[in-house]
Amino acid sequence: MPGSAKPNVPILMGVVVLASLGCHHASTPAARPNLVLITVDTLRPDRMSLYDSQRTTTPALDAFFGEGHRYERAYATEASTSPSVVSILSGLYPQRHRTRLHYQHVPDDIRIVTDYLRPAGYSCAGIVSNIVLTNEAIGWAARFDHYDDFVDEREPNRPVYERRASRTTAATLQWLQQRAQDNGPFFLWVHYIDPHAPYAAPAGESPRNFTHTGSSPVPSGRMVPYAMTEGVDDGLEYVDRYDEEIAYVDQEIGRLLQYFGANGLVENSVFVFTSDHGETMMEHEAFFAHGYHVWEPIARVPLAIRAPNSTAHRITANVSLVDLLPTLLRHASVDIPDGLDGRVLGERSDDEVVFVEASAVDGRLQQRAAIEGTQKLFATVDTNGGVVATWSTDLAHDPGEVEQSPWPSDPAAQALLEKIRSDPDPGGRPRQFTKGMMLTAPKVAPGRSPEQLEALRSLGYVQ
Repeated sequence: MPGSAKPNVPILMGVVVLASLGCHHASTPAARPNLVLITVDTLRPDRMSLYDSQRTTTPALDAFFGEGHRYERAYATEASTSPSVVSILSGLYPQRHRTRLHYQHVPDDIRIVTDYLRPAGYSCAGIVSNIVLTNEAIGWAARFDHYDDFVDEREPNRPVYERRASRTTAATLQWLQQRAQDNGPFFLWVHYIDPHAPYAAPAGESPRNFTHTGSSPVPSGRMVPYAMTEGVDDGLEYVDRYDEEIAYVDQEIGRLLQYFGANGLVENSVFVFTSDHGETMMEHEAFFAHGYHVWEPIARVPLAIRAPNSTAHRITANVSLVDLLPTLLRHASVDIPDGLDGRVLGERSDDEVVFVEASAVDGRLQQRAAIEGTQKLFATVDTNGGVVATWSTDLAHDPGEVEQSPWPSDPAAQALLEKIRSDPDPGGRPRQFTKGMMLTAPKVAPGRSPEQLEALRSLGYVQ
């Protein structure tokens, strides 16, 4: 039961249900809503019918969030899971929260959403399905009343571990049913790994079977090994399978949302739906990957919010996932702390810059971007903090980011370049980790067995 003390299980694929800080059931205002955050791994908006894809991939999300606010230009802060998710829950860019790598624990002094909500009377639960979000990997389970990270499913003949969407929904429903008699508000975060590669919805569980005409061959050696399916070299086949995984996770999210409707919880809950990052299909000759670039297919993410009495509305202004923490706190009537990088959604000025970065390439270079209106500025930064290359494009005229214009020379643009260059972790790698000089430096996957490292490698998390 949530709130009961259970021992931490320090294994890669385990369940952690911790309540070392206890449940908080203080008296709260009747109007204080439940907060539900649903994140889906590796999901790009243009493959969703919620965002007008020609394929009906997300009918459940279409119906539910069709009555809410849909953000057309939402940006992740990072092109890989751990740094992006920490930004979502902390309201800080990676340069500030300093969790830049997988299996690097969130520093104790970085507050996340549960640190604000639990003292305000919220019980907080996290149910995750990606190994880099297990407590062993990220270290924040004790900040939740209930944290379920049981990631134990291995695909046949390959060391790919995840928890499929149907089991993630089942674990979430179990928690909701266990606390059904608790009248206090709750914060619930559910992270689905589908449709992260390899793209393969469980046999017989996807409601869609997509096909295509023609072909688009993937050049030999141009696809990351963990995403490949033996004998498949048609890029359009991979797109079909990716879309089927989206339809599958939509079905399971729909099952979760049905519980809220059937139990009268929709009217007093705020629902947020987003992704940690997107995925290239075949753009820029990058075949079915993420993590190393800040191109739009990777940096842009879906974002939809449904609150009590909300109406359908599309927002075209640029927003960042760092905006979610202050927005959730506003809905919970909790004071928003000073110093966050995020703004309450709707309060970010039109000319305010949002930032995106991509994981270090070969441990040396990192891509960074600043988006202001339709102008997107790019910089490649090395581990010494130097700028290797810069360019810019106008997304209004070049949505494919094909044209590369010079970085603007005006003082404001030069100041922005200096802000992009300045970073406590040059090149995105913690300086202490890179030099190996501090015993207290962040450790990445310490003491992992060969099997565990292979599991990480199979999802692209270890090179």
